Amino acid sequence: MQTLRIDKEKNRLYIVLEGFIDTEEMKKNSDKVIEAMKQLKPGYAVITDISNFKATTPEGSKEIERVQANFKATGVGRGVRVVGESAIASMQLSRTGKHVGFDSNNVATLADAERILDGK
Repeated sequence: MQTLRIDKEKNRLYIVLEGFIDTEEMKKNSDKVIEAMKQLKPGYAVITDISNFKATTPEGSKEIERVQANFKATGVGRGVRVVGESAIASMQLSRTGKHVGFDSNNVATLADAERILDGK
């Protein structure tokens, strides 16, 4: 399952990925994220919560990479990933991000992510 939220005032995109997401659902989710990016200004931040996400299929991983490439193409400023205990999913997103040049900080909680982006 994926949940999206946009905070236009803070110029932030929030993505929550939970459970196992198959390839077809990952494609649909990726399209929604790419559309959501269009509502933000260059320099926007993205927080991706994968603390309850199970690693996806190799094809699903390509969808993650496609989203991360679009982050770069649309002028993302910062990325923060909430990983909690999700080590395998964290490695998957880190690997795809490095491949497309999207760097993201890993933190344990959403509150930690907010503190980083708020400069606290």
